Amino acid sequence: MCFEFDEMYRKAREPEEARRRKLAGDPKRQYRYSAPAKPHTWLWRVIQPALAVLLLGLAAEGQAGVSGPALVGSVTIMQVPNTTDATFVFAGQCKGNAATFSIILSNFNVSGVTAANLEGLSLPGQGPAGCLSQAGGENVTVVTVVTPKFTNTQGVLVTAEVVILYVVP
Repeated sequence: MCFEFDEMYRKAREPEEARRRKLAGDPKRQYRYSAPAKPHTWLWRVIQPALAVLLLGLAAEGQAGVSGPALVGSVTIMQVPNTTDATFVFAGQCKGNAATFSIILSNFNVSGVTAANLEGLSLPGQGPAGCLSQAGGENVTVVTVVTPKFTNTQGVLVTAEVVILYVVP
């Protein structure tokens, strides 16, 4: 019984193999189809998620427990005169929609702020409505500061382009 199945399978396979050999030996076909007609979509299906994970990992480097969607935009931090407080104002986008918020940072000295120490700044309860949830109010943190777009003017005003992500509870 096993022999009959193998023989039947071989006989069914022989015409297909002969057709392939004939096509492979045809000089007209060899040069006409030298390049693939479309990219290897199965390979892209593997590479694309890997790249997404890598980029998110780079954006959140050193940040444990952060997730998207990302808030991308500009930040202005102004020292409140005669106090140790500063006003943090974000204006940007989340999922293509405008996203803004502001918060008073207590005991925050603007004069010592650099791009490096602005990263990791925690902003509790500042997730804008309609971004992660309809209500908003989630905890967020600054994960990336675009260094060429960072300025600290005379220790009273900081402007920067930033990426902010949500803190995972």
